[in-house]
Amino acid sequence: MANGDGIEKEWRQIEEEITCSICGDLFTDPKTIPCLHTFCKRCIERSIESNKKMAVIVCCPLCRVPLPQDEITFIPTNFTINRLVEIYGKRRMVGKASVETKCGSCEEVLQVITWCMECEDPLCHDCTGIHKKVKAYKLHETVPINEFLQNPKQALTTPEKAEFCKSHTKQTLDLYCKTCSSLICRDCTLKDHPREKHDFDFIEKVVDEEREKMKQVTAPLKQLLEQVRNGVKKIEHCEKQVDIKSEANIEKIRATYGEVYKLLKQQEEETVGKVNTIKTSFKKTLAVQRESAKFVESQLVSCDEFSHKIVTVNRTRQLLTYKKWIEKRVDEVTKQVEHTSLDPECKPSDMIVICHHPVEFVNDSVCDVSCLPHLPDCTVSGPVVISDPVKVTVTLKDIFGSPVVNQSKDLEIRCNKEREFLQNTHIEEESEGQYHIWYNPKRGEDYSLSVYWRGLEVNHEEIKMLTNIRDYNKLKQEVKIIDKYGPTNKKLTFPYLLAKGPNNELIVRDQSTKQLVVFDKHFQYSHVIGGAGSGNGKFQRIVGVTVDKKGYLYVADCNLHCIQKFKLNGEFISQFGSEGTANSQFQSPYGLVLSQSELLFVCDRYNNRIQVFQNEQFYYCFGQHGTEPGTFNKPVDLTLNNSEDQLFVTDSDNHRVQVFTTKGQFLKVFGDFTGVPFKLQDPVGIHCTPDGHLLISSWGTHCVLVFEENGKFTSAIEGTYRGKTMFECPCGIVMMDDGHIVIADKGSNRLVVF
Repeated sequence: MANGDGIEKEWRQIEEEITCSICGDLFTDPKTIPCLHTFCKRCIERSIESNKKMAVIVCCPLCRVPLPQDEITFIPTNFTINRLVEIYGKRRMVGKASVETKCGSCEEVLQVITWCMECEDPLCHDCTGIHKKVKAYKLHETVPINEFLQNPKQALTTPEKAEFCKSHTKQTLDLYCKTCSSLICRDCTLKDHPREKHDFDFIEKVVDEEREKMKQVTAPLKQLLEQVRNGVKKIEHCEKQVDIKSEANIEKIRATYGEVYKLLKQQEEETVGKVNTIKTSFKKTLAVQRESAKFVESQLVSCDEFSHKIVTVNRTRQLLTYKKWIEKRVDEVTKQVEHTSLDPECKPSDMIVICHHPVEFVNDSVCDVSCLPHLPDCTVSGPVVISDPVKVTVTLKDIFGSPVVNQSKDLEIRCNKEREFLQNTHIEEESEGQYHIWYNPKRGEDYSLSVYWRGLEVNHEEIKMLTNIRDYNKLKQEVKIIDKYGPTNKKLTFPYLLAKGPNNELIVRDQSTKQLVVFDKHFQYSHVIGGAGSGNGKFQRIVGVTVDKKGYLYVADCNLHCIQKFKLNGEFISQFGSEGTANSQFQSPYGLVLSQSELLFVCDRYNNRIQVFQNEQFYYCFGQHGTEPGTFNKPVDLTLNNSEDQLFVTDSDNHRVQVFTTKGQFLKVFGDFTGVPFKLQDPVGIHCTPDGHLLISSWGTHCVLVFEENGKFTSAIEGTYRGKTMFECPCGIVMMDDGHIVIADKGSNRLVVF
């Protein structure tokens, strides 16, 4: 006999089987829909009714197959589930009673000693004796009540009870009409199923024949399932091959570029990026194909498991009831397999094969010039003499048309013919954003010159606006304030860390309503997410938010000690984490950042560590409490650099920023800066811009400091606005796709946009 824990586990398994996955309660009038999943009738009706108002087709929440919109009354009842619910309820009633409970026969509250397997009721001492003496009950099998409670599987193996006709309530369903594929009673044959038009017989005579028919119908399922699984394996194998081939290509690129001049270094990285882009594109295609194949696989598994139960379990009426539904479902999933591609659409052989001639390979490459300086025609052609020095004037502007200064070191002239650096050049910054490049060419030669910025060639055909740098000394001249939102102009309260959506949306918390507020790319109010509470999709204190490349939001709540996942429209997806000190537990999770490889880095503030998750599962962590390098005292926020090989963490109470590899290896720390007008005190938010600058909010000195990645100070964003200090308590920072910089000023209950 099973021990106590094992018995309870078996009863819990039965409870799970009889629990509706929509309402979470025990089934009430369970109905089996065409995809062969079972739900409460009221749950199906409510889903259909609520979605009709939104003109949305209701789908099965387990397998996404559309539910019938107008056949709800004809969906068959799952009698087995109905019976299990009834038995489970009686078992729970008996199991909870310490001494006495209600007898199922005499209905007196007495001590029950046996369970009748036929009546499916508990019996007292007297009714047990009657069952043994009265002729009508003599054949009923009774077992001691403790034995029944300790053997849950008996509930599943009791004989099938006769069902009564809904039209003729006193008649049992003893006949099966082959013409209508339905159970009928004797009275049904007189009017609705006359012998001259309908072929029917006793169920005992037709069940074996129908069982064989159902076996023939469901026989292809195993083969189809194997076919789909093999297809999934092929796709997954192809995904691995794409990874292997792309990595091999990257290695070849790096080896090839190692043979040429340093001037090709920039183009090497661009080419690597192209391979990664191709890889990403291929994997996206394969991922879609894999999901499609796995979806069909789930349909086959569901259909196969349900039909197997019906065919193998001795439930004749249930088999005949579901015969039509199963035949229809098998036909549907067979067609799905026929229309599902199970051969990978992308082959590893389609990946780029790198040429072994580095210079030719680079010359054949097409460079992305979407982020180049705004330059006039800089090309100089024709014969030149030594007495005629060449002067090229270059003007650099940011996306707002403001001049960009201090770029002399990033400008140079090269000879297009030989693709070499020209040494005898002189560059002067004549005025803000305007540069003169002087060059004395060789005598009597005919060739052309081009200007390069940061290693990228800029010809007259490729004049673009510079989009990836800003003059941070000019930020105070461009200010926009966001302190209200929504149709009623609700006051924004205590904004904290910020996030940018997939379409350049701005996402910020409003602490008074415990919601996330979403603004569109024009900083116009769009919608809110969540609300006050402690359940799924509710918040108490939002302190961190980030968005992955698929557009899903991850939100950290330091009071609930968890991270929740949402769609951008506010639909709740999942939740992970709890309060504690073990791995995957938090003591106030704060800042979040996601890498392109979908690693989620989390500041576990009061555990003084960084936790890393992949697919919402704990991956690894690093850090502990302390003041030494590599330790933390309340980390708040973090960001990755553009190449994603360095992780920057604001170590708030240590008044510093620490730099790690993404594996948690300590690299460096910076916090005390020579010549910086403002100290880095209580740093909170941190953000890495596309041009490689770090924006760090210094809570204690009420300003935002701008640094290069190596820790070199660039400028400070501070001063006054409308007669008062620009910031009171600056927190979150983010640069939007159009170059605007948004800073959350918690103390002033507003967002400042530059």
